[in-house]
Amino acid sequence: MRKGTILMKKCFLTMVLLLVMFSFALPCAAADIIDPILLDEPNEKVFGCKNDIFIELMQKEIISKVASGRTAPEYFILFPAEILFLVDDTWEGIDRTSFSLKHTDADGNETFYPLNYAISMMSNLKVHWPLFSKPLKFTDLRITNLVFNVPYELDGWTLVFRPTERGAESPYCEIDVPLNLR
Repeated sequence: MRKGTILMKKCFLTMVLLLVMFSFALPCAAADIIDPILLDEPNEKVFGCKNDIFIELMQKEIISKVASGRTAPEYFILFPAEILFLVDDTWEGIDRTSFSLKHTDADGNETFYPLNYAISMMSNLKVHWPLFSKPLKFTDLRITNLVFNVPYELDGWTLVFRPTERGAESPYCEIDVPLNLR
C-alpha cells in the first residue's frame, strides 16, 4: 500500500511540474500567433504607432459603385485591413470615427470622408468578422472591411487611422496610410 501512495505522489508531482512548465510556454505561443503582421518587416504595407497598434491593408483597395449589395450615391472605396492591438489595456471596442479617408486634390486642398459604418458592418457580418463594438484586448488581431462613400477620383487618397476607444474623447495615435487606386 505504501508503494502505491508513493507512486501516486510522484505522478501528482510530475503533473504539477508539467502544468507549471506549460504555463510558462503559453506567452511564447501567443506571440507566435500575433507575429505574422510584423514578420515581413520592413514592409511598406504595415503602419504602426507607439509600437502598440499596427494596421496593414490586406488587399488592393478598389473603387466601385456597389458594396455588400448596396449601390453608392457616388462611389465606394473599399478594402480589408488587419489591425494588430498590442496596447496593454482592454478597450470597449473601437469607435467608428477612428477611420476616415483624406483626399488631397492637385491644388493641395484636403477633403475628409467618414467611414460608411453601415456598409462596413454589413460586409463584416457577411464574412463573420468581429464588429467594432467587440472589446479589444492585449494581443488582439482583427481583420475588418472598411467602406467609404467618395467621388470618383483615383489619385490623392490617404486612409487616416486614428484608433479611438469607444466612448473616449481623443485618439490613441494617428496613422496615415497612402492608398494607390488604379
